[in-house]
Amino acid sequence: MTEESFTAATPDNAIFVRVALAGHTLGVQIEPAAMKRPAIDIARSIMACNDVAYLRGQLVIRAELEGRSIPVDDMPTEQDLADAERKLAEL
Repeated sequence: MTEESFTAATPDNAIFVRVALAGHTLGVQIEPAAMKRPAIDIARSIMACNDVAYLRGQLVIRAELEGRSIPVDDMPTEQDLADAERKLAEL
């Protein structure tokens, strides 16, 4: 595994999240415009960004495992990422 990280941002780029390949959150950036939103909306946006960035990393791991013929049935799929990206786009 590498030190690779994955990012996601809200459609307006007011909230940005970076997640390590291992799955932990490396950083969250909240622009001033986002700070005017209700706290629950900020939290939902952070979680949606985190989900997308995390799933991008999981798909990299999945591809590596598939390349070594290791079963990946329980790992996230492209559809999981597409669903998370759609949820993020709808914010």
